[in-house]
Amino acid sequence: MAGIVSYGAYIPRYRLKRMTIFQSMGWINPTTIMLAQGEKAVANQDEDSLTIATAAALDCLGGMDRSAIGGAYLASRPCLT
Repeated sequence: MAGIVSYGAYIPRYRLKRMTIFQSMGWINPTTIMLAQGEKAVANQDEDSLTIATAAALDCLGGMDRSAIGGAYLASRPCLT
């Protein structure tokens, strides 16, 4: 079988208000206060990139027969927001 048959994702549970970030860094460019809305997902103190990737891989493999897996690839993209 060729192609993507499954994918997984993991988003950290903890949130940081963007206004808190702005209050700490807003002096750099005060005209960006309109962008300081909502929340941002942040990793816990014990969550590094490998831990997050492992959690996403387990999410991808949920309910699959693991002996039938021919390959697994890890991809990432920077969060720009």
